[in-house]
Amino acid sequence: MEYKFIKGKLLKASIRILETYDLPMFDFTLNKNDEVLFTNLSSEEESPVRMLSSGGINIVLDPKPMRLLALHVNKENELICGLREAGPPFPIHDFSVRQIAIFDIDYRRKVTLESDIKGRKLFSYPSCIRTDSKNVMYIVDSENSDWIGKLLAVARTGCVKFSYKGPPSLEEVRPKAVSITPKDNIILMDSINNALHVLNTKGILLALQFLDELDIENAITICIDYEGFLLIGCAGHNTENGKIHVVKIAEHFML
Repeated sequence: MEYKFIKGKLLKASIRILETYDLPMFDFTLNKNDEVLFTNLSSEEESPVRMLSSGGINIVLDPKPMRLLALHVNKENELICGLREAGPPFPIHDFSVRQIAIFDIDYRRKVTLESDIKGRKLFSYPSCIRTDSKNVMYIVDSENSDWIGKLLAVARTGCVKFSYKGPPSLEEVRPKAVSITPKDNIILMDSINNALHVLNTKGILLALQFLDELDIENAITICIDYEGFLLIGCAGHNTENGKIHVVKIAEHFML
């Protein structure tokens, strides 16, 4: 399987390719200087955080012996990482180590979250992290090898503000990605139901959009661009190419 990292500019009906890199990226994020921080596939023996900039590619952080699961840079330009111990990710045991770690702009660890004040583990497999305007973290947390899980809202203190596992009408959710609107509404992509869940900061469901109704299939990731459009990345069928759908978000979720 080939892996490429593509830098491009979205046009009305196409993408202008600016740069292409043959890099097996597992996750990436941008810092305030628009430099790309990324990690390679976790199956590789060496998978530190690297920076892609005009000066080339450099290692900026190596969390050994932990393995990286997710990367995110918040509004303070801090790097937030999802981490786990080496070895198989599932099943999860009492001795499993699953953490969220926050690093300053010099990549020195500032905060490590693993357990609550009662010693209960906070995370199972924190695979996607985003933050809102108040630096509350929204974390996609998978609980088993079927990637069934929940969305956690966690303060920097480790206080869990809410845990969302979907509405009663759905048996279970398979959260894959999360994005935050300028109004701090949360959009969660759920692959098992091919749906978008829109929540407020209290974890209350505001809207549920099934993507089948929009003729969108195989959604695997989402983000909001600088113009406020929701970009939905979809995998291709067999030899077909993947797609990026550009969707307008209802104004009352944005303003």
